[in-house]
Parts: sequence; structure tokens; C-alpha cells
Amino acid sequence: MFAFYLKKYSMYVAIAAQSVALSLSKRHGIKFNQLRRIFTGLIIRSVGAQVKLIGTIDADTDILIVNHQSMLDIFSLEEVVGNDTRFIGRTGIMDKWPVSRIVDRVGHITVDQKDRRAIITLLKDVKICQGKKVIIFPEGTRSQSGKIEPFEAGAKLLVEKLKLKAQPVVIKNILDVYNESNKTATSGTIEIEALPAITITDGWYENIHQQMNKVFNQ
Repeated sequence: MFAFYLKKYSMYVAIAAQSVALSLSKRHGIKFNQLRRIFTGLIIRSVGAQVKLIGTIDADTDILIVNHQSMLDIFSLEEVVGNDTRFIGRTGIMDKWPVSRIVDRVGHITVDQKDRRAIITLLKDVKICQGKKVIIFPEGTRSQSGKIEPFEAGAKLLVEKLKLKAQPVVIKNILDVYNESNKTATSGTIEIEALPAITITDGWYENIHQQMNKVFNQ
């Protein structure tokens, strides 16, 4: 358990340092983007992890539909996708320092679920991100159950309303490497598998949930 707390402390120190560094840099300038890459790597290594991408994320993909298990998901995805990412997350999680400062400086998207107009705001925010890879966690919460939980409707609505090219991505074994619930941390490789881009047909959303669960459990 000591190893877990040491790695957790190291990770949060790296996240805090990133928030300060980005605050002192011109947004999306060369130095800003270099710092993002450097700190993403530091955060991943702080828990003894490396990240392996299986498959290909298409250059013209607009939105990645990804399962969610840990805060480390975000940095693992940035490690393999790069800086051109914008995450969608809930207020209450994304608005706590030091993560909140990174969210603000990078331009990630926050959703206030208490706001009845939240979906309208979300549609506008995602549309503005054209040319970036938007990343959404359709389960709406972190899953600790060993399976991908049922999807909420938001990702389906975004893809269909904005006619986005969507690609499912499965984070497979991150809890084996770093697990805050069980307070375990073991050096290892986090596997992220990109599935083929989606063709929008009847039942597509339910079908990708099944496909992602199948890959997750392999």
C-alpha cells in the first residue's frame, strides 16, 4: 500500500506542476504544447506505467467514444492521441484544482448536469472543436465493476446531430496498473485498443457497446 500512496502523491504533484506550467505559458503556443507532452509523459511514468496503442486512430476521426475507469484514463489517451484532444467531463470533477486549471488552459469541455440547457451548450462546444479529437466517456462515470457500464444518451446525440465521424476506443487494463479504489499500483503497460470507425445504422450505439465489452473482456 505504501507503493500506491507514493505513486499517487507523485502523480498529483506532476498534475499540479502541469497546471502551474500551463498557466505561465501562452495558450497553444509551441512551448505550451511541448509542456503538455512533457507533463503527460511524467504523469504516466509517475505511476510506473507506459501506454501501448493497438490499432489505428484515424486522422479524420472527430470523436472518440471511450470507456472510463480512472482519472489516469485522460493522460493515457493524451499519451497516444496527442495534444489535439478535448475531453468532455462533468462539473464537480473537472472544476477542482489542479485539474480545473488544466481544463481551463487547454479548453476541455465541462457539462453541468443540473443545467437544463446543458445538452444545447454541449452541442455548441463540440461544434467549436472542429479539427480536434473530442473524447467522451459515455458511461457517465468511472466503472469499477470489471465491465463497461450502460451508455448514457449524450454521445449518441452528439454523433447523430453533428454528423461526426466516431471511433470506439477501449482502455483495457488500467486498473491492473493503477487502482485508486483498491489502493494498488503495479508497474506495467496500459493497453488502449482503437476499433474501426462507426457506420451509423439502426442500433449502432448498442452494437458498439457490445463490441467494446467484448474487446474489454478479451
